[in-house]
Amino acid sequence: MEAAQILLPAFVLSALMIFTHTYLGLHVLARGVIFVDLALAQVAALGVSLAFLLGEDPHGPSARAYAFGATLLAAAAFAGLRRIPGKTAREVIIGCTYVVATALSIVILSRSSQGMEQLKALFNGNILWVSWGEIASVAVAYGLLSLLHIFYRRRFYALSFGSEARAPGFFWEFLFFASFAVVITFAVNLAGVLLVFACLIIPAFSASLLAGGFVHRLLLGWALALAASATGLWLAFVLDLPVGATVVSVFGVLPVFAGGMRLLRR
Repeated sequence: MEAAQILLPAFVLSALMIFTHTYLGLHVLARGVIFVDLALAQVAALGVSLAFLLGEDPHGPSARAYAFGATLLAAAAFAGLRRIPGKTAREVIIGCTYVVATALSIVILSRSSQGMEQLKALFNGNILWVSWGEIASVAVAYGLLSLLHIFYRRRFYALSFGSEARAPGFFWEFLFFASFAVVITFAVNLAGVLLVFACLIIPAFSASLLAGGFVHRLLLGWALALAASATGLWLAFVLDLPVGATVVSVFGVLPVFAGGMRLLRR
């Protein structure tokens, strides 16, 4: 019973992340800005680091507000990437954002005696100890965001899968990246940077190796990620391993599995 009590909330939170993040990951793959989610996750961690240095509870609403503000500023900047010609230049900007945000987090947290432990927690997360109240707040935020994307699905689809010349304007581009600000702000403190990035890109990429069409890839990505998440959480609990790193390691099997299945089908 103890295992079920601990693992069930963690799995529910993982499922919420998987359902939302895999959808966004398919859009990211189509755009070719693969590391934008990792960069935004690290910017959110930078916001939490600043709140921690100022004496705020890193898991409290103030830290979440710092994280959301920092991520929203980065989202506004990334919304202008479409105006920069060439995907290579865009990836360079995204990579620089990630590196600088990571470096600033280390510098800020080095000013505290517990800073390095907090940095480790931001990367690895603490999903096994998530509360139902925290899950409820994530569910509400993700539910509202999902309604927005369902209602305006044609505009968001045109942004990622349509012609750049005929894509909707800057407002919709900003709204798309602001969606990342919401999901990442709620997820980073609970699940950690590594797991947030894994949920955003690995299931979407793995499903893309096996299925064609947005809906088929989304459904397959959900199924693969849910199986990997359940396996990773169980291994972390039974073997007393770092939770985020263990789940991400299991997620790393998905592209290998998908690639092998693709070769067998050929």
